[in-house]
Amino acid sequence: MSIINYGIYIAYAPGLDLRHEGLGRYLAAFLKGASERKDIRFVLVCPSWSREGLDKLFASEEVPRERFELVSPKKQPMILRVYEAYIARKKRKKKPGILSKFFRGCETAKSALLDYAEQRLVTTRSFMSGALLFLEALIVFGLLAIISPIVLLGAVIFLLVKARFFIRRFARPLKRIIFRIRGAMGEPKDDAFVLRLYKRMERIESERMLDLIANLSNVRAWYSPTAFWPAFNKIDRPLLMCVPDVVLSDFPVGFSRVAGDRFLQTYEEVQTSIQTGQYYVTYSERVKWETLVDQYAVRASNVSVIHHAPNVLDHWITVNGFLDLETTSQHYARLLLASAMRKSSNKSYTADIANTSFKFMFYASQFRPNKNLMVLLRAYEYLLRKKFVSHKLVLTGDIERYSELKQFIKKNRLENDVLCLRGLTVQELAACYKLADLAVNPSLSEGGCPFTFTEALSVGTPVVMARIAVTEEILKDPKLQCDTFFDPYDWKDIAYRIEWALDNRNELLLTQQKTYQVLSKRTWTDVVNEHIEVLDKISINFSKSNVEGQ
Repeated sequence: MSIINYGIYIAYAPGLDLRHEGLGRYLAAFLKGASERKDIRFVLVCPSWSREGLDKLFASEEVPRERFELVSPKKQPMILRVYEAYIARKKRKKKPGILSKFFRGCETAKSALLDYAEQRLVTTRSFMSGALLFLEALIVFGLLAIISPIVLLGAVIFLLVKARFFIRRFARPLKRIIFRIRGAMGEPKDDAFVLRLYKRMERIESERMLDLIANLSNVRAWYSPTAFWPAFNKIDRPLLMCVPDVVLSDFPVGFSRVAGDRFLQTYEEVQTSIQTGQYYVTYSERVKWETLVDQYAVRASNVSVIHHAPNVLDHWITVNGFLDLETTSQHYARLLLASAMRKSSNKSYTADIANTSFKFMFYASQFRPNKNLMVLLRAYEYLLRKKFVSHKLVLTGDIERYSELKQFIKKNRLENDVLCLRGLTVQELAACYKLADLAVNPSLSEGGCPFTFTEALSVGTPVVMARIAVTEEILKDPKLQCDTFFDPYDWKDIAYRIEWALDNRNELLLTQQKTYQVLSKRTWTDVVNEHIEVLDKISINFSKSNVEGQ
């Protein structure tokens, strides 16, 4: 059997952990689906800095490695290696310095001398021995005075005071430089100078990737899973670009407040990618017509719509080999939840949570402007204070990078009610879904029907979601829509739908499981097959255009 090779182009920025990104999980699911076909093989080309992260992603998602090849430039840029070494050293447990070791030695010697003196005192039995003990005591206390850390510290302070003029004079300019470097090291993408270095480094790396791709003549066509990378369109082969959505243009103010200059650069790159592309695939009809055709004037015949397959999580928390699988899985899920709680932004509170049977609602998402988190928090605060709903709200994401959310939580004293967990494993994610009484998704914009619906239903948890076009496109049952959807712009409607869902959980779950059973018949292999059909089609068109051009 002959094997046909297809390429996947990946050019994520340094430092991105794809295990916690929707696009990373989509890529893993896509490759797992592709592994079911023995007649095709994917070649992934990525930057040198992404190789390790992709290996971790594929290991965590259990993607079969024998069905694809990972290619990248050999060495990372020196400046990136230096930065990563700095971060790795910063994360390591700090070892005691020379001064600390000296003080510790002084204390040890002091304790030993006192112990000796006390031992001699209780063992003395004559006046002659007492006189000798007196002389020894003078020697001991003299030694203690010599090695005392207080004496040494006083000497150091004296020298520093004497040298303060020179320190102040020469340290001021250095202080400004060090402050700039520390800021850049802490949040490199928020520093304009470092951001320019990043972009220059990415451009050079993309050229190295293009050189590798030029030598992969056996690859029939190339696929890019997102529209962030204009360099993809420089490949002289049949190209298919995925455009999940363009939320940067839908929520420009929100993204500019969070990302600053990075937002503008990313938006320009997405625009360039779409404008210089030719063939596209997207997850929903809305993105095809309202974004690509209407907004970017893309020819409709060049856009294919391929829906997601369900994201299924139940196998991550299923424990086989026991008579009562449900009870065993529940117990395992609670162990995983306890592990997830240790990743909370409020560790001082979650560290004391020994009983993981508390009630909660769950929303798994990155903290981004289109995710509508502020409106969800307003609805939750109302339910907590006015309706006396006792559930906590568990979110995933880094609260430190979203000051508006952090301020709202602090202002309304919700620190112990809204728990933000960061960096969950897929097993911990599945456990949170399973143990939640309700999953919530208030997002204003998604590329396709959000993963929330199938992820939650796969572990037996009902969902309430925003009524947006991409969800209505997939979830068409009138009763399901009535029971599931809320107006994402109205926090009172969100609160009402959540309260109703908690009171009618079994009824909602029964309604949604009927639709889930239908959706679950679609597999990720089906998704891959539809992509292969499009890739083969554009390959034929590419060959024809080359023949006509000769």
